[in-house]
Amino acid sequence: MDDSNTTMATQQDPESTSTQPTHTSKPTSNPTTPSTASISLRQYIYLLPHPLPPSTPTPYTPNLPHTNPLNLTTHLFEPTSTLVLTSPQRTFVDLRFLKPAAPGESDLPNRGERERLEWGFAGGSESKQVADPNGGDWEGVMYTRWTAFVDSRYPIGSSEIPIDEGVMYPIDAQRTLEVGHMYHPSVKAVRSHEEMWFDPAITSTCRDGKKRCVVLRCWDDGMEMRDVEGSGARGVVVRLGKWCQGVVKVGGGDVTCERWEWEGGEEEADGWKRVARIGDLMVPCGVAFRHEVLGVGGRIKYGVFEWVVEEVWEWE
Repeated sequence: MDDSNTTMATQQDPESTSTQPTHTSKPTSNPTTPSTASISLRQYIYLLPHPLPPSTPTPYTPNLPHTNPLNLTTHLFEPTSTLVLTSPQRTFVDLRFLKPAAPGESDLPNRGERERLEWGFAGGSESKQVADPNGGDWEGVMYTRWTAFVDSRYPIGSSEIPIDEGVMYPIDAQRTLEVGHMYHPSVKAVRSHEEMWFDPAITSTCRDGKKRCVVLRCWDDGMEMRDVEGSGARGVVVRLGKWCQGVVKVGGGDVTCERWEWEGGEEEADGWKRVARIGDLMVPCGVAFRHEVLGVGGRIKYGVFEWVVEEVWEWE
């Protein structure tokens, strides 16, 4: 494993020390404009009591500091670097890395520091428009539900993985406030929460100006590996615009998460840099940069895992 703070992408993924990726189908792309694809950066999370006292204004944080009937902190804080990539078919990868807490720590973990993974999970999401369940007059309110396929906090296939759901309030063209509740390990209790999400524009990494998205999935619940707790392997990689994230988990133990960012270059593949990594397993993010040789349904042998190409998109 690379001990440098950052890793540049090359034609051979720098983490791979065994089998080279192989592709078994011709390139293809979906001509539909993928309007449901999104990049979401969390700007803050705000914890409140659960259940909320009667007559508590909801949403709560947009009224701070002028309206604060619960006498809570007015400081809106983000303790993590949280990025969610969602594909046109609503497959997502959500990675949350703790910000540095001690002098000398890097902005993001990139040497496998497991203690700085707050949460990493991937799966599918669905949304529908609803009337404001809190009785307000907000327009464009959505209910969204995220179902985890792989979760860093739970063994593969666990029936205890909770459903993540929230009511989404549009703040402006690029910001959405999520209102929900769940168990929060940081306080070891169920709390209501509000999360502000910012969705930047999806940008191109190519000379032709086209935007691209690739989704890879690993699913082998019958895999058994020596010296690894439990059995099975699951993983998801989503490359969208200038970002790529992947998570893979084996059994009830090992989990690896990676985040890559494109920083520019003469050739598209040369501009990718790994900016965060947790764990020691192989994650084929580098494969997702080679859209021109990927086709939907293709299979990629990467180390001991087999990954299936689920989505390949290209649009203006």
